[in-house]
Amino acid sequence: MRRLPPSMLLIVAALTYHVLARQIPFLETSPDSPEAHATGFQLRHVFDHGSGTNANLHLRLDVPASHVFATGDSKFYLSSVSQNVTRLSQRDPDFMESYLAYTSRPNAIKTTDFDWIHERIRTPNISDPDTLATLARMTSDAYVAVPESNDWVDVGVPFNESGGFGWDSNGVRGHVFTDDGNQTVVVAIKGTSAYLFDSDGDTRVNDKINDNLLFSCCCARISYMWTTVCDCYQKSYTCSQTCLEGALYAEDKYYRALLDIYRNTTSLYPNSTIWLTGHSLGGSMAALLGRTYGLPTVAFEAPPERLAAQRLHLPFPPVPANESTIWHFGNTADPIFMGICNGASSACWVGGFAMETQCHSGLECVYDTVHDKKWHVSVSSHRISAVIDMITSYNTTATCVERSDCQDCFDWNFV
Repeated sequence: MRRLPPSMLLIVAALTYHVLARQIPFLETSPDSPEAHATGFQLRHVFDHGSGTNANLHLRLDVPASHVFATGDSKFYLSSVSQNVTRLSQRDPDFMESYLAYTSRPNAIKTTDFDWIHERIRTPNISDPDTLATLARMTSDAYVAVPESNDWVDVGVPFNESGGFGWDSNGVRGHVFTDDGNQTVVVAIKGTSAYLFDSDGDTRVNDKINDNLLFSCCCARISYMWTTVCDCYQKSYTCSQTCLEGALYAEDKYYRALLDIYRNTTSLYPNSTIWLTGHSLGGSMAALLGRTYGLPTVAFEAPPERLAAQRLHLPFPPVPANESTIWHFGNTADPIFMGICNGASSACWVGGFAMETQCHSGLECVYDTVHDKKWHVSVSSHRISAVIDMITSYNTTATCVERSDCQDCFDWNFV
């Protein structure tokens, strides 16, 4: 679907601004009946949205029903629970993109009163280890670069461009899974490809640019020797807030690409409940998209993204933190998730990643692998394979709580 022209976006904004471990079935129990039925999820599409110089490309691969995963299965199985959520009453893509375009402009009013609604929807059963491990496997499949790789079956004619889509390897990738009745859709967002994280791939250059934009205090300006990813630095520990907000919402960056993936997913499945998941950068991007549209989101080992959410002026519902439907799962041995992969001696610094943030939005669900499993603090604990092993080694899932004792970039002045 097309985006509204910029002039129309601003008009709409002005008018609206003030207003393989063991798998188990997807259990969907009606409040009126204890009877449950099982439904599996199949991979239906792969969206690939360009970034950088290829920002105008948005591509789709349709996956046939005969597709099987690397595990040999044709379906993933999940369980769900019924949960009350609070989210915006108006949250269609046209409205949200007009709002975001307005708030990214210089001199825009940055606060507004939203209209909120309370709904009861089905969300992933995060208290079930099997469901959690299965969501992690779905994120793992999002790392596979092309269908011709050894982890994927040959899908025949690989690219369906009938709707203006095709394929581009250097951008944001979202794998779209649906149940048999298309009642629930899971979008898994690919994370960072980099030698540092034991995950090489064609997207690694732009992945690093977006990592350094999202998770640094000011454009990855942590030393005069570093190449910055935007021009917002002014002087020692002083950065332009308006510049940062515009940089995050820029057309050639990942957040804008992710909005297109969501728009096109909802155009295919307008009546479906959508869940998001992702690992690493993909987990943070999923959390930002979940925050934008009020979608249940399960992120794995995601770098802290609350600062980016605030810079984008994403809506935070006025509810207690324990009612959040954004869950960040990680472990104490992962310095990236814990927000401590910084400083000149860290692996992130050596690899060229300015990972300075410490605060997640939503709830943190932390496995204490350092104490329980005697894991050493290392970026190897960040890998998705380690995450799957971790989840399946515990009999219960980690408790999810709000972290209120953190502050991002306290020594910086944003003007």
